[in-house]
Amino acid sequence: METLNQIKPKVGMSVSYSIGSDSYHQIIMRITRNGKTIETLDAGYLLGGTSYDNWLATPQSVRLTHINDVLEERLALIKELYGKANPQLPHIFTLCSDGHFRTKRTKCGNLYLNSSREYLDPNF
Repeated sequence: METLNQIKPKVGMSVSYSIGSDSYHQIIMRITRNGKTIETLDAGYLLGGTSYDNWLATPQSVRLTHINDVLEERLALIKELYGKANPQLPHIFTLCSDGHFRTKRTKCGNLYLNSSREYLDPNF
């Protein structure tokens, strides 16, 4: 398995945001501050409702092509939604001193690069 320093974030890369026992499959849509800030969106939303299982079955090259085709349209919609209460707004993560990406203000949870894990603990 690759260490944190070996994986470089890229637009279109699958990531998993894990908090507690839950994990959410997301996709990187923007990278700023020389790779120190990452914005992600829920994979299902960004891909226009493509299911998680279908996403996993899609070859990586097709995934990236699809993201590039959809990204401009989705970014225009996202710009309209900024400032409004909407759970589909980008999630913003910053690189912490320990090498992990965490949510910008709360510093909780972890963002795992090159991962597509999705799991909701049924006990809650």
